[in-house]
Amino acid sequence: MKRSERKGETHSLADFIPLERRRILDGASETKLAQMRAAEATHDVYHAWNQVCAGTREGEHVTGLHYVPESNELIVYADGSTWVGELIMMREIIRARMYRLGVDIAGIKVKLSREGYARPKVGAPRTHAQSPSPASHRAVARHPLTAEEDARLDDRVSGIADERLRDALKRAIKASFECEDSR
Repeated sequence: MKRSERKGETHSLADFIPLERRRILDGASETKLAQMRAAEATHDVYHAWNQVCAGTREGEHVTGLHYVPESNELIVYADGSTWVGELIMMREIIRARMYRLGVDIAGIKVKLSREGYARPKVGAPRTHAQSPSPASHRAVARHPLTAEEDARLDDRVSGIADERLRDALKRAIKASFECEDSR
């Protein structure tokens, strides 16, 4: 929408997204359209998985996901053989729940994560063997926010209506501020 067409009205980003998407798709080649559709399908699969499994005890033991569009399968990596078995038993339930969210995948394959990609236990210090990051990774010193800084952060995110989004944003901002390099 051009500036001259706005006529001083206020518009949200949601007003422009469908128009911009249509403009991009109309100008794309068949190859590019196929790539964009595959990317959207991949996003939809990951989003549905997160809707179904995020915050569950099973989801806490998943270390990675890989969607294979050619076979329409989701490969799930778990951090232990016990959890591989558990997720194998639950895969049809998870697939059915994803289907209810509008994502129809052919199957879910569950595999054991490679050594070094297991999630650390909550509260346990992360050792080099648990970390998939390179050896050059250094520990970052943390500086907790003061009560006043925490209250200001609460004020900054208070305008977000969605509680989960508000809490996630606050945690991300707080982690960024508490990091030694960002102060």
